[in-house]
Formats: sequence, C-alpha cells, structure tokens
Amino acid sequence: MTALLEKQINIIRKFNRYYTNILGLLDQHLLKSTLSLAEVRLLYEVEHNPGCTSKMIANTLCIDAGYLSRLLKGLEQAGYLTKTPSAADARAYSLMLTDAGRAKIKELDADSSKQIAGLIKPLTDSQKAELVKKHDFRRRRFNRRQADYA
Repeated sequence: MTALLEKQINIIRKFNRYYTNILGLLDQHLLKSTLSLAEVRLLYEVEHNPGCTSKMIANTLCIDAGYLSRLLKGLEQAGYLTKTPSAADARAYSLMLTDAGRAKIKELDADSSKQIAGLIKPLTDSQKAELVKKHDFRRRRFNRRQADYA
C-alpha cells in the first residue's frame, strides 16, 4: 500500500467515524426510537419492497440469515410486520408492513429528515448543492455489492 493510498484511506475512515457519530448510528436506538439501525433499515426495505422475502432482504443488506431471522421475529412480535407464506416459493415468507410498521417508518423518516435538515442548515445553497452532488457521486461509485470488495 502506498503512502498516498494509506492517507486517503485514513481520511475516508475518519469521515466515516465522524458521520456515524453525528447521526447517532452507533446508539442502541436510532433517532430516539425503540429500534436499532438494523431494525429500521429492515422496515425500510420491506416498505419499499412489499412482499419481499427474508432471502431478498439478506441479499440486499448483506446480513447474516440467523441475525435477520431474530430481527424479523422481534419486529413481528412488536406488530410492525407480518410474514405470510410466499405464493412463489413454499419455503419462503412474504414480508409486509402492518399499519403500525408504516406509521413507525413515516415517523422515523420525518425524524431523519429533520436531523439532516439541522446538519445542513448552516450551509449556503451552493454548499448544499455541492454536498448533495458529492454524496450522489459516492453512491454511484460504490453502488456495487459488498461481495465485490471481498
């Protein structure tokens, strides 16, 4: 590894630590809710992919099937989602949000938007546009499966 690459990696990792900290992503509960980041992300995926299966979620989030199963069980017990046998595959279950799950996602989405609005409030319009452009650039560049980097 070259000295330049090592410096670049350290800068990116430093930003990642900073960003996870200011968003509170390492807190036990996200956005002062009762849910963890993994649970919220799971609900988000089910909301945007109604009827998806746990296998689809595991592939999308690159998450261990056992951990995902425990998360799903907890969210089902909390009344946020339902599992019904899949019409396409008898071994799988289709996941759907309940009314309570949709309400929770709506609440968390609003809280997340408020959080980001607060972070970017001090920026000028041109700085906000530049920030959005750079975030979009990163997303497009890293829009590959995690397995591609293994």
